[in-house]
Parts: sequence; C-alpha cells; structure tokens
Amino acid sequence: MSPKLNTLVMDISKYVAEAGSYDKLSAFQISRVFERHGPTTRGDCDRLAADILGCLVAPTPVQGATSYTELIELARQSYRDPVPNCKPHGTMLGDVHVCVWDLVPEPTFYRVRRQFLVLNIEIEQRLYQTMEGFSRFFALAWNNRPSVERPPGLPDEYYGILDQVSQGLPEHLQAKLYEVRRALPLLFRPGHPMAFQHDDLLENNIHVDEATGRITGIVNWPDAIIAPFGVSLDGLETILGVQTLTSWHFHPGHLSLRGRY
Repeated sequence: MSPKLNTLVMDISKYVAEAGSYDKLSAFQISRVFERHGPTTRGDCDRLAADILGCLVAPTPVQGATSYTELIELARQSYRDPVPNCKPHGTMLGDVHVCVWDLVPEPTFYRVRRQFLVLNIEIEQRLYQTMEGFSRFFALAWNNRPSVERPPGLPDEYYGILDQVSQGLPEHLQAKLYEVRRALPLLFRPGHPMAFQHDDLLENNIHVDEATGRITGIVNWPDAIIAPFGVSLDGLETILGVQTLTSWHFHPGHLSLRGRY
C-alpha cells in the first residue's frame, strides 16, 4: 500500500483583520473630510440629509476618503446594477457638493471576510457565489465599453512602475519581473480594448449578501482608471486570501475557486 500523504490545510481566517479596525479607519477618514471642508460639520450634513429624505439618518458604516460620485455615470455605463445610482442634489454646504445615491444593500466584504474564509464546505459555496459575481462584474466591463481613448503615455507609465518595482526586488524575482516587462506590449496590441475600471477593489469597497455570497454592489470610484482591460483583476486576490506584512495566505480551495471564475 502507498503511504498516506499528510496534507496541512491551514485556516487563514485567523489572519483577517477585525472589522473594528476598518471602522476606526472609516471614522478617521470622515474626520479628515470635515477638517478639509470646515466650517461645514458632520452635524450640518446629517441635518441636510434628514431634510432631503424626510426621516432620521445615520452614516453608512464605511466611508471613502473622497466622494466617488465624479465618475459614477461612466461607471454605470460599464457595470450597470453593481454601481449604485447617484445624482447631484443641486445643493451645497460651503464648498461641499451634495449628491443623493442609492443605499447599497448588505455589508461590505470586510465585515464577513473572516466568516467566509473559514474551513467550511457550506460557507465555501458562498465564496463560489462571490467569485461568480466577480466574473460577471468584469464581463460587464468587456461587453459594455463606453467610447474611451487610451490615455497618452500609458505604456511609459507602466514601464516606469516596473522600474520602481525592480529596485530592491530580490534577485530570484527579477526573472519574473523581466517576463512581465516582455509581455507588457500585449496589453496594447490591436484588438485588446481599453476599459473603465475600478482601481481599488479592496474588501471595504465590495458589498456581498452575507447569506448567499452574492455581490450586491461595488462602491468608491474616485480612483477609477481608463486602462487595458484586466489590469484591475488583482482585486480577485482580496476574495481568495489575506495579505499580511510578509506574504499572502490563500484559501485552501483557491485553485478551485479560480477555476469557477
């Protein structure tokens, strides 16, 4: 008989940051906004929101560092339903523009991330649903491309980024970086489209249904970019694993999950 292989399956949920850490970051970002836009206060915003909606209001649990409404129409052209609808209200508080946007249902992924990454077959099915939602999200960018032009100097910008990465990169990774550099022109070949893409697909910008794993919304678009299709696919890693100071730790079933994508 062949010897039985001992396979170490690691529970990576222990590496997930507590939701309270993100809440503190959000509170800090809110305070910075009002520091920049004084004398307007959070109370002023709350009172105006209550007047507009005709009911009591409360801030969403997660706030971005800046408004994502500037590029929202272009985002909705490309991605449609995952992007919440947002319209200017025509009111200003000091130098702050007021907009009304749809409340995105369900929590952000960071609030359920630890739960979703535990070793449990039933919960893994929720991750499958999240992965399928991610796949549909990127397919929308391919199928609904608005008329956009390639930003001038974009290839040089990417080569410059690779030059920065190469500085201090361990020798054993330089060969891999060389492969990336050689393949870079493929992003700009005829037929490979430019697309409007979210450039900050982190766990606090992705909303999911806690019970099913279905993606219910993608928010925070101020850093969106026009770039070769696929350059924002690194957001996939946010769903599949956790990055610590020293390395990435991936879900034991991440290869199967990638196949689902």
